[in-house]
Amino acid sequence: MTHAVLAFAKGRVLTAFYLQPAAGLLCSLLVVAAFFAFLIAVCGVYFSFLDRLFAEVRVVHVVVGLLVILAAGWAVTLARALAAQT
Repeated sequence: MTHAVLAFAKGRVLTAFYLQPAAGLLCSLLVVAAFFAFLIAVCGVYFSFLDRLFAEVRVVHVVVGLLVILAAGWAVTLARALAAQT
C-alpha cells in the first residue's frame, strides 16, 4: 500500500492526489465503482447508462488511458523529487 492510498483511506483525498495523482485517481474510480456496485446489489436495479458507457468504451482505450495516467503521475512525482533535491 502506497502513502497516497493510505492517505486516501484516512480521508485525506487532496493529500493522496498531491502525493501520487495516479493513485488518487484510481482510488476515486474504485469508490465510484463500489458505490454503483452497492446500489445494484441493494436495490436490484441495473442502470442502463452503464450499458451505453461500456458499449462505447473499448479495452484498448482503457489500457492506453491508464498507461497515460500512470506515466503522468510518476512524471509529476519524479519532477517533485528532482525539484526538492536542488
